[in-house]
Order: sequence, then structure tokens, then C-alpha cells
Amino acid sequence: MSDISYRPLIRGMTWSYSRLKAFESCKHYWFLKYIRGIRELSCFYTSYGSFIHDILDRYYSGKLTAAQMLPEFLLRFAERVKGRRPSDTVVSNYIRAGRDYLSSFKPFPLNTLWVEKKLLFDLNGHPFVCVVDYLGESDSGELYLVDHKSRDLKPRSRRRKPTAKDAELDDMLRQLYLYSAAVFDAIGKYPDYLCFNCFRTGVFIREPFDMGKYEEAKRWALDLVEEIESEEEFEPTQSYFFCKWLCGVCDKCEYYIESQREGW
Repeated sequence: MSDISYRPLIRGMTWSYSRLKAFESCKHYWFLKYIRGIRELSCFYTSYGSFIHDILDRYYSGKLTAAQMLPEFLLRFAERVKGRRPSDTVVSNYIRAGRDYLSSFKPFPLNTLWVEKKLLFDLNGHPFVCVVDYLGESDSGELYLVDHKSRDLKPRSRRRKPTAKDAELDDMLRQLYLYSAAVFDAIGKYPDYLCFNCFRTGVFIREPFDMGKYEEAKRWALDLVEEIESEEEFEPTQSYFFCKWLCGVCDKCEYYIESQREGW
């Protein structure tokens, strides 16, 4: 890359789950976004997720009624969901999924404690930040930490040999285990359940908190911070779907630009 050392800049960063996952997705994307500071382009898939996420946050914070959620989605879809459109079929499917979810919306049967709560916490001397989508409490006092996802996650299969979807779920649960550290710092108690509200598919996933997986998630985060601090080359991970549809800095990525010249 160059003879410049980015370690002092990296060591001064505040970390987050999304910052770590960005590095896993593509080191060069991470470099352009967090070192070069390039502003990201709008993306259809991420802005769609952010839009419904915002509708849900406004409902649970009392700014929208249940009856207002679907009209808000339909009337403001074109305004809020930005970026290059995929095929008409994909766009129609996403509109249909949002319509179906919001038209049959049922709130969580919980007492709401937090909505869109920003928390700072520390992992072995490294500053971290997270934004909790939702924290609720059951009538019996159990804490539910919920993250809204547009991703098509599946509940655990419980098969003797874990499936690829089980592995994907475990990978995503690292986010909520890291957030659990922030919850504990704030209220002195870990969540009893970690949950994904998969609004595009209407699936709600509930996993009991597991201390072993919590410790594994912290090790994953700290090992990745150490790897990023030691990184020098920031080579790309070229993936057709990620580069074309999810990378917000592809217009400034020399690797992606070259791939387009070659007809990739």
C-alpha cells in the first residue's frame, strides 16, 4: 500500500461491531471508509433496512402509531430507499415484504426499556460503541435484547451437524453478545435472551444468553482489533455481489473500477 504507518490512527479509534465486520468483508473497503474517510454512496439494500428500522424505532418510542406504520412505508419508500436499484422483481419483492410485515404488525409482548440507545463500553482497554435497537423486559423480569434485521436469518436447526444457516446465525449473534457487554455495564445484568427481528421475512429468533459464546465473541472482537492494528496492505476481497450492491465506496475503489473495465 505505502510506507505510511496507520497504526497510530487506528489505535485512536472507537470500535464497533460494524467496523469490525467491514474489515472482515473487505480490507480495502475498510481502508477507504475508515482511513481515507470516503463518504459512502447510498445503497438500496442498506437504505431499505434503515428505513424500516427507523419506522420500528419511531413506533416503539411513541412517535408513530401502529396504524401509521404501513402508510409511512408506502408513501415514503421512493424518498427513503436510495441507491442503484436492482431488478424490478427484487424491488417489488422488498416492497411486498415490507408491506406484509407492517400490515400484520404485532408489537413485542414486552415492557420497553430502551429504543435506539447509544452506549459506550470498554473491552480490555479498547473503547467500543453500540446502538441498541430495543431492550425489553417480560412481566417475569427477563431481559430481551433485540436487533432489527432485513437479513434472511433462520432459527437454529438443532441438528446434530450444524447447518450453514446455523453458522450464519452464530456469526451474527456476535453483535448481540458484544452489545451485552454494554448492557451489563449500564444496568449490571446480562440479557436473558438475544433476539433478531427479521422484518423482511417475518421471522423472530430468540436465543438464550450463553456465557461461553459471550466470551468467544469478545475474543473474536479483540483478536480482530489486533489484526487491524497490524494490517499494512489492506488488500481487497473481490466479491461480485458485495462490490456491486453493498460497497458504498466502490466508485473510489481502483480494484472495482478495473474490474468494470475488464467486464466483470
